[in-house]
Formats: sequence, structure tokens, C-alpha cells
Amino acid sequence: MPSPNQAPRAPLLWLLLPYMAGVALADYQPLATRLSVLATLAVAAGGVAVCTAGGANRLSRALWITGLGGAALLGGYVNLLLRSPGRADWAETPREVTVTVEIEQTFAPAPGRKTTGGVGRIVAAEAHVADLTGQRIYYSAIRKISLPPVRSARYVVRGVLQNLRTGDESTRGFNRYLESLGIGLTLTRAHITAEVRPPTRFRALCTRLEDRFETILRHGLERRPEQVSIYLGMLLGEKAALDPEQQNAFMRSGTFHIFSISGLHVGVIALAIQYLLQLLRLPRRAAVVVGLVVLWLYVQVTGGSAPAERAFLMIAFLLGSRLFRLPANSLAALVAAALVTLLLDPQQQFNTGFQMSYGVVAALILMAGPLAESWQARWRPWRDLPAANWSWRQRILTAGGRGFLGAAAATWVALLASIPSSIGYFGLFSPGSLPANLVVIPLSWLAIVAGFASLVCGLVGLLPLSLLCNRAAALVIQLMDWLVQHGTALPAMYFPAQFSRAWLAPVALGLVLGVMLAGANARWARARGGFWPPVLVVVLVLFFGVKFGSAP
Repeated sequence: MPSPNQAPRAPLLWLLLPYMAGVALADYQPLATRLSVLATLAVAAGGVAVCTAGGANRLSRALWITGLGGAALLGGYVNLLLRSPGRADWAETPREVTVTVEIEQTFAPAPGRKTTGGVGRIVAAEAHVADLTGQRIYYSAIRKISLPPVRSARYVVRGVLQNLRTGDESTRGFNRYLESLGIGLTLTRAHITAEVRPPTRFRALCTRLEDRFETILRHGLERRPEQVSIYLGMLLGEKAALDPEQQNAFMRSGTFHIFSISGLHVGVIALAIQYLLQLLRLPRRAAVVVGLVVLWLYVQVTGGSAPAERAFLMIAFLLGSRLFRLPANSLAALVAAALVTLLLDPQQQFNTGFQMSYGVVAALILMAGPLAESWQARWRPWRDLPAANWSWRQRILTAGGRGFLGAAAATWVALLASIPSSIGYFGLFSPGSLPANLVVIPLSWLAIVAGFASLVCGLVGLLPLSLLCNRAAALVIQLMDWLVQHGTALPAMYFPAQFSRAWLAPVALGLVLGVMLAGANARWARARGGFWPPVLVVVLVLFFGVKFGSAP
């Protein structure tokens, strides 16, 4: 993270921001007039012309930057239109259909449920509904085949197809998630009747490895179902294993993110892999390559979710800079990862997970480090006593205080950045997430590291050590679960809330990040408000744009 004396540098922001604007324009106005597109092309062409002319004055640079931004804007606009085919104009009345679906993502079935769900793409359909080909759908089906659906495989599915917007009120949160994935149709009350094409060898390998991982993590914990459900959720992302009471408690405390294989998990696993490779005395460059390959395999085995792949991209850019001996720059790596992500799938820009993960990480990079340094500089309990004369208790207290202040600064900044998305998506304002995350995140680190050690020991046949790691993780998880379950009962931990207008959620997030970027660029100078402007923006958003007391 940059220090207060160093302004952040991310030149790709000149491409990312106009590209995101182009994606938003294409989604808001997909049938924009040809004149606007031609004008953007003219600006881009003008910029390229100025660039090739080699002008060096201010006007030439301004025109070049304008042209570059116009080209990025046009690129985002066109990319969304090309990669997101128009949704079928499906009637409000549900219709029974038989289609062939290629599985893109599977959701773990809830305990006791016979149905399986996921996201797929229709690759073949009956003649009277041929316009469905190419559409992404959410399916919920009972399988009449021996094995559960696997990613990349194709199945014949017969069920009732309907518009996503016709779902009942109880599923509105999940429906918003599906809409952010570019899905407008659901196939429910369905049956998977036949497998048309088996999964690829790689996906079949990932499925076998996931089953193997689950067997290792369950070893020795057969009599602890409550801890096993959280354990599997943290290591394999199987949120369906949680019972409703656990889900509600972690969601209300603002700590539900520990069950999404995302930046926290991938980062901890990446550090554990790097330490393991260092113990094996692998050369530095080889360790980076091998570590990234192993990390990518872990991401794919755990489902290849979008948050996990986004986290992998950022880590890959950070570690890749070491291979090419480039100066490490967390913000530049984050921007590059975001740009690559949106180039591959521009629809992710409207995904709440994308907004929350990149928003929170950007906030941590821009503000958490300088804020932690500012708070730690004031932590001088024995300022009049030379450090060489400190006792071991004084050293531990000083180091522990600095560590606590660093964690508190990171948690505070993450709370500021996550408030808009938390209210917009979950319908919750959770001020209690500040103390909750201060406790839960370190405990989750311990559990994830213990789980990684268990997997490594289990894969090499050291089952007694794997059992020991599982038991240690179970004790940590039991403590974490107890704290969360009882913590949510405390007053003022969370409040039901919602924005008065849906578009306020992304706008509020953009404002918070924009103010943080300005503060980081000004090196958080006191003359410009220090660290208070982002707090002021959040307070104004809560006061003028949020309605409290509404049901989540």
C-alpha cells in the first residue's frame, strides 16, 4: 500500500474509467443513435492522428488523452453489445420447454433438497423456441441421471421457462444477483433427463479433486456438523451447507464474505503456497510460476467463481511484476485486473460482487495504509524511554498495539467502502461489522491456514496431521460461530435499510472511491480534510439517500 508520502500511480485508469462508462452507456441505452457512435469514432481517430503526428504541446496532449478516452469508451460500448446478446422477449406466461443446456456454474444443493441449481447457456432448443439459443439461464432441476451436473457438460433439461422478473418477492435479492450476471430467464420445476456431452477432462479432474478435498476436510469432524458446514463454506465456498440461522447471523454481522472464495481466501491461500514453496527451497521465479499454477487450480476446483478469479488476476499481476523486476504497485495491479476482467466479460461491471470486491480492495490500497501509519505514529506508550531499554512486555505491547491499529484502520476503511453495496444488495446497514470483522477475520485466517495445511497433509497421505489440523480449525470455527451468533443479538449491530433509488448504490460507491482517490493523490493532507472526506460522503449518503427500517 502506498504511504502518505507517495501518491498512487495507475496509468491504466485512463483506459478503465472511460471503458466502464462505455459499458454503462451500452447497458443504459443499447440503441444509441449512430451519430453518437460516429462522434466517438471521430474523437478517437483525432486522438490517434495527433499521437502519430508527434505533437508535444499541451493541446496535442489534451487531444490525445481525449482520443484515447473516446476509443476506450467506444470499446466498452461495443464489447458489451457483442458479448451480451439481447435477451429473448419472453412472454409473462410461463411455458414448458425442452432445451439442451451447457453448464457454466453449479450451486451446491441445500441440505435435504433433491433439486440442483446453477447457471447455464442454452445451446439447442425446440424449433418453436429456437430464439432461446445462446441465452444464459438459471436452472433448478431434479436430476434423473446418476451423477450430478458438472461444468462444461451438456444436458437435456425439460422444465418451465419464465421471465426472471416474474419471481416472487422472497427471491428478489437472488434475482438481482442473477440479473447482474446478464440472466433474464429461469428454468424451474425442471428435470435433467439425459447427458448429451460429458464434461471436459479438466472439469472432471476438478470435480474429483473437490470431492477429495471435502473428504479430507471432513476427516475427524463427523460429529461436528455445525463446524463442518462453516469449514466447507470457508475452504470450498459451499454456502449451501450453512443452516438458515448461521447464514442470517453472519450476514447481519457483516461477515458473510468469509464464505465467498474471494480476495480474503485466495490471498491467504496464495501466501500459504508461497511459504510452502520457500520451505521447499524453490527458486524465486519458479516459485512464482508454480504458485500461480497451484493457486489457479485451487480457484477452479472450488468452482471458479467470479470473485475468486478476480482475486487470482490481481495476485497474478502483483506476482508477475516480480518476474519482470517491475516495482510493486497494488493499485496498478488492481486496475489491470479490473480491466482484463471487464474485457473478458463486461457484464461483470453490474455484478454486486465485482463492485464490492474491487471497491473494498481499492479503498484498502488508497486509504487503509496511510490511515494505519497515521494512527500507529501516535501509538508511543513509552516515548520518553529509548527502545533499547524496553522490556519484553513493553515490546510485545507496542507491537500488539501497532498491529491492532493497523487491523482497525483496514476494517474501518473496508466498512466505509462496503456500506453502499451492503445496503443496495443485502438491504442491511451493519455498523456492528466493524468490531465483528476485527475478531472474525483473524480467526478466519487461522481456520483457512489450518484447512490448507490439512489439505496438503491429506494429499500426501499424512492423515494424522490432517486430523490434527481439522480439529484445530474446528475449535477456531466454534469460537467464531459462538461470537457471531451472540454478537448479532447485541443492540445496534445492524439495521434494515434500502436506498430510495436503486441507482444510488453504485453512484454512492463511486463517490466514496473518488474522494478516496483524491485524498490519496493529495497524500491525505490535513489542509484538504485529511481522512475525514470519505466519512463525510458516507454520512451524507446515509442521511439523504437511505431509508431505514425497511425489510431486507
